[in-house]
Amino acid sequence: MKPRISIALLVIFIIGVTILTLNMKQQDEKQKIQDILSKGNYLSSLISLYPIMEFESDKRDYFLRTLTEYTSKEGFVYLFIHGHAGNALVSLSSGDLSSKIPKDIQTKSITATGLLKQTFEVSGSKDKIFEFAKPVYKNGQRNGTIRLGLKLPPSAFFSSERLSFLAMIAFLILAVLFIGYYGVTLALKPLKNLDQSVITAGSDSESAVKYSGKIAGIAPIIDDLEEYLSKIKSKVKIIETDNVDLISKLGVTTFEKNKIVKMLDSINFGIIITDVQENIDHINAYMLKLLDKKPEDVVYQPFSAVIDHSEITSFVSNEDMAGQSKNISGLGSIFPETPPGEIFKVSANYLMGGENTTIGKIISFHNATVESLAERAKHEFIAHVAHEILTPITNIKSYNEMLMDGEIEDAELQKEFYNTIHEQTNRLADMVKNLLNISKMEMGSLTLNKGLVKTDWFFGDCIESIEASASEKNITIEKNKPDIFPNLMGDKDLLKTAIINILGNALKYTPPNGSITLEISEQDKMVVFDITDTGYGISAEELPHIFEKFYRSSDPQITDQDGSGLGLATTAEIVHLHGGEIDVQSEPGRGSHFTIKLPMEDFYLGES
Repeated sequence: MKPRISIALLVIFIIGVTILTLNMKQQDEKQKIQDILSKGNYLSSLISLYPIMEFESDKRDYFLRTLTEYTSKEGFVYLFIHGHAGNALVSLSSGDLSSKIPKDIQTKSITATGLLKQTFEVSGSKDKIFEFAKPVYKNGQRNGTIRLGLKLPPSAFFSSERLSFLAMIAFLILAVLFIGYYGVTLALKPLKNLDQSVITAGSDSESAVKYSGKIAGIAPIIDDLEEYLSKIKSKVKIIETDNVDLISKLGVTTFEKNKIVKMLDSINFGIIITDVQENIDHINAYMLKLLDKKPEDVVYQPFSAVIDHSEITSFVSNEDMAGQSKNISGLGSIFPETPPGEIFKVSANYLMGGENTTIGKIISFHNATVESLAERAKHEFIAHVAHEILTPITNIKSYNEMLMDGEIEDAELQKEFYNTIHEQTNRLADMVKNLLNISKMEMGSLTLNKGLVKTDWFFGDCIESIEASASEKNITIEKNKPDIFPNLMGDKDLLKTAIINILGNALKYTPPNGSITLEISEQDKMVVFDITDTGYGISAEELPHIFEKFYRSSDPQITDQDGSGLGLATTAEIVHLHGGEIDVQSEPGRGSHFTIKLPMEDFYLGES
């Protein structure tokens, strides 16, 4: 072998062994870090399952012996277990290591709301310490913290076993180089001789004969090379076909992934997907908007670091959270764009992989403010209705029992009792009627029986309904009639209910010797009803609420009178159902002025 070729082979050999050694060392370091992260996550999670109160009893020693026995002494550095107040229940470490741990590391670990990983170097040492902190929860309440410190074990890369392996690899590389070299030399030797023969082939016939003999010896080699090249081409085609197939599958997978991501981004509530260590794998656009963050700020970050809210993190970390949900308010600190008082329904569940193994969690954040307010309004509505219905029923029952038992012998008093029962019955009937009307209107199931409403008759019917009661209180009813009464199309019974509701309120809340005015007119193709009284009036603060269901003024002069708070709400719904408008002007002590405007519609009496 020529010296230059030997040197080249030796250089190639040295470079190959060096690259292999460095690569093996790098892979060894990565594997050690991966192992220590996996071990730390597993051990800290496992220890956090142990009841924190047991560390204050005799069972602590048994636990520590078991932990020491099954934990590698080379990688284990310390274990600190803190109680709810941060006091140390267990301190297991070599020397005075706790004082050398940076304060910010300790603070972050004790206040962590989920699994937290940190790295640091102890002063005076080049060892990198990996600290794993995990809070301990009981019944949804935090009552302790686990802090576990691990370090990379000493490098054993140049151990006897590893050197033996490297020596074997080096021998194989050297053997391959030499075998390859001599194989190529032997394969090319006939070609080299052929080249020499071609030069001398023309000198004499004897050389030509030798040349033809060498050609015959080279032919099988050429055939073998052709067959080998043909096999290589076939394998290349197979690889190209497989590559095209893989590219197609990758394209389909990428398309499906992008489709799923777009679906998650189109959902109008927040979605966070984590791995088994509660590190965020994916977050949808709605959730990013809530957090006012970008994907790179949150992906691969611990869930507890992104959602820094103890109530949420304790709920998500709870092993029994699967399929559960919880309404949480006061999230302005983590959702900066959210108005105060918003309520979010937080739901969580496990993500399952093959063979029913847990691969992560999916947490959703749904703005449930409207639903919560609706639910509360429903309960308040039911409670109010029950109270308003129970009051007249109680009165009716009480008076009826007294009459049935013969307790009332005076005829005049009996008549008064019967009148009270009659009034309370009418009150109950009106309340039920108003409730049914409002319910039908809100559901859109109320049918208007529209017809021609002759407002002169309508006007008289409304006045007649309150005249008797007005006379008892010595209240004057003023009637402002037009020269020509306008006609309108509408549901006469509902419109009568609306006007009488306002007239009834005017009569009820106007003191004796007062006055009520009812006026009807036509303005801009609208039939206008104006109802004015000299009653107690309504304050400016209460005016915007008077058309709400069950709303009643806080004025004692109003609350002393019977009322359900449904009359004006029903009136407003009826007016709006007819396409009209209702307005009120009022001032405490000076009375109120209600205006109802109803559109005039064309109507036909038939062909003449």
